[in-house]
Order: sequence, then structure tokens, then C-alpha cells
Amino acid sequence: MERLDSREHLPADLSALLGKTALLQAENTGGLQLDLSGIPLSQVPVCSPLNFSLDMKNFKVLTARIMEAILDERDVMPASMVDAVVQFQGVVEKKGLSFEQAWNEIQTRFAGGDFSGPVLKKWEEQIPDAPSALPFLVMAAAAPSIQAAGRAMAEAKGIDPEQIHAGGACPVCGSPPYMLELRGKEGQRFAHCSFCRFIYRIRRLACACCNIDKADQLSNFTAEGESGFQVETCAECNTYIKTIDFRELDREAFAPLNDLESLPLDMLAANYGYKRMAFSAWCI
Repeated sequence: MERLDSREHLPADLSALLGKTALLQAENTGGLQLDLSGIPLSQVPVCSPLNFSLDMKNFKVLTARIMEAILDERDVMPASMVDAVVQFQGVVEKKGLSFEQAWNEIQTRFAGGDFSGPVLKKWEEQIPDAPSALPFLVMAAAAPSIQAAGRAMAEAKGIDPEQIHAGGACPVCGSPPYMLELRGKEGQRFAHCSFCRFIYRIRRLACACCNIDKADQLSNFTAEGESGFQVETCAECNTYIKTIDFRELDREAFAPLNDLESLPLDMLAANYGYKRMAFSAWCI
């Protein structure tokens, strides 16, 4: 969190929100009840995001705890998030919507490979002042369950994360990665799944989105002040993805926070006309 606090483009209130959320997630990872029966382990990817097991009790508890923390610590939290939480309560009570419905909508977006536009359009129309607040809250509460389910299915299927996978999509759920990472002296390339958070190795020189491996279609760039990060672009599918490369730095990677830390590179890529291939780890 110290790295986030030092980034000028990330306000202190956002860092406080992320830090508190990460702490609550860590406290709610034990004793998850996941139903993996009926998952066809013979196929790859193993399971569509639509069929992912979610410990609904844990999801509801964590949702409530994050919202409670935001309200209890409102003096150090983003004002838009505080206002959004208050509005969520009204929408749930008056409009008949639920966080479970919001989760199902997110599952549908991932399953359909639809990563353009607002994540939860119906909800965001109800709360226009904080369009990213609900997706953030829902994915933050679901993360412990889906990450545990992803690991469990990978182990049951015998998926080796160190083995090079032909395409960029996650071998567990089929979703695209939201972040890449280079490891080891040879720069082994690992992908971080945008849905189930499974980490798996992919080809070194190929687009993580369309899998094209033509050198004249692939490029990369970085920016001053963004040491340890680079952006990989593909002219074929017009997408980009950020890569963590801390091999020469005294740092450990933690992709969900590294993604936000390197936000200026997203702005630069967008200015160049590229589109992001997946939602961030926070579904924003």
C-alpha cells in the first residue's frame, strides 16, 4: 500500500479504500463452502464464469462488511463511494434489486466476453454519480470465492500453471487476462485471469487476446516514471495489456494493486487508440 500512497494519480482516500478492502478479503477467505459437483473436468476451459460456485453466505457477509467499513470510516474514504453505499441501500430496498443480481450480471458479461461500456448498466442508471462503485463492491466481495473455486478446479483438472498454454485465455474459466507478469531470468510470461484470478503461463511472443504471433503486429512501450511496467499492444485486434516486470527491482508483484499503480499507462494506451482487453481486477 505504501507504493499506492506515493502515486500522485491515486488519492489517499482511494488507497484507504483498497487497503481496507484487501484486509477484509483476507479475513474472509477461510471456511468457504464451494459446490464443485457437476463441473465437467474433461474440458478446457473447465468452467464458464456463469457456472462458477460462489459461497453466497460469505459473499453477503463480505459485502456487508465492506459497506459497513466504508460508512464507519467515511472521513478517509472516497466521498463518491460513501454516497454510493447509502444509495445502494435505498435501491435495494425500493427497487427490488439485489447484490446477487448484480453478481449474475457480471458473470454474464464475462461469459459473453463483453468488456465494453458500463459493467452494470441497469444499476448504474440508478446511481449515476458513482458508476464504478457497485462493480467494485460486488467483485471485491466475490473475489475470495471465485479465486478459491478457480484454484480448486485447476487442481482437480491437473492444470499446471507452469506449463505454457497455447492461447491467452484462462484455462480454468476462459476469461482474458487483465495483467501479465514476467518472471525468472528468461522472462517467463504469466497471465493473471480477470475473472477467477488464476495465474498461468502463456507464450512469450503472442498477443494475449487474439493469440497472433506476427512480430510486425505486436509492439510495446513504457513511460517515464513507470519503472517495472510496460504496455503490450496488438495492431491485429487493437487491444493492449500491461505487463509487470520487477525482475530487476526489489519488489514483489501483486497484480490487483499494481494494476491501479500503473494507471497512467492505461491513459496513454487509450490516447494511442487501443482498448483494454478485460476489466481490471476491481471490475472497473
